[in-house]
Amino acid sequence: MKRFLPLALALAAALPAAAAGNPGEAAVARLGQLNGQALACRQMDLSTKARNAVIALAPKTREIGELFEAATSRSFLSSPSCGERQRLVAEVDAAVLELRLAFPSSRHTEAEVPATTEIVTRYLLQDHNGRTVTDQDFRGRFQLLTFGYTSCPDVCPTTLAEMAALMKALGEAAARVQPLFVSVDPARDTPALLKEYTALFDARILGLTGSPALIRGVADNFKVRYEEVREPGAPAERYTVDHSAGMILLGPDGRFLARFPYAMPVQELTRRVGEYLQSAP
Repeated sequence: MKRFLPLALALAAALPAAAAGNPGEAAVARLGQLNGQALACRQMDLSTKARNAVIALAPKTREIGELFEAATSRSFLSSPSCGERQRLVAEVDAAVLELRLAFPSSRHTEAEVPATTEIVTRYLLQDHNGRTVTDQDFRGRFQLLTFGYTSCPDVCPTTLAEMAALMKALGEAAARVQPLFVSVDPARDTPALLKEYTALFDARILGLTGSPALIRGVADNFKVRYEEVREPGAPAERYTVDHSAGMILLGPDGRFLARFPYAMPVQELTRRVGEYLQSAP
């Protein structure tokens, strides 16, 4: 659990804030406050991370810039307590995640991909409880799948946070949806690790894994791309996985219904999934 402590703290901070009024401004102000603390504590890498996040994710307006700088100045001049670096790292990660949820990048808000016969929805995998599962096990319920891995630095935590927020927003209707997280890193993502990781977001999210061959087959069926990326000279166990992002919705009969792009606003995602739920018998 220690491995995921910063992520747990990030979720605790980001998800409630995302539902509040003006969540984007709140996230910018929070990053400014943390930037001031990082500067005062000489944690220059965290200051750079906070500032770069605002530049990359927030609207390029004078109001946003002034909000960030004002919060930075107030925090820096207040002589903040430095405390443990790990806590500050977690708080910065939380604020960055909050900012991503509030201001999803326009390049990820493309139109929903229409249903197509190219998507094959069959799979045979193992869930994080050690049981063999197939697409047939969830017939009668909608399936909401996303592909990723537990060491993913930003895309996967953001996607699972959105998935958890969607399930909460659906209320009682969420009982008709089975959220699934398919690991594209079976060498490192054991069932136990997947169970621990998905529980940080929502206990209803079921982690799925399998042999490399089975994972590759499922990814190919769903038209999901992934590949390991290693720095030159890095140890064999040190790598990231570049993979397709977003969520895929299957109907109660197992048919492919829609692919939702990465970082679609939760309100819009909830509306679209809700429409599919209402149209089904």
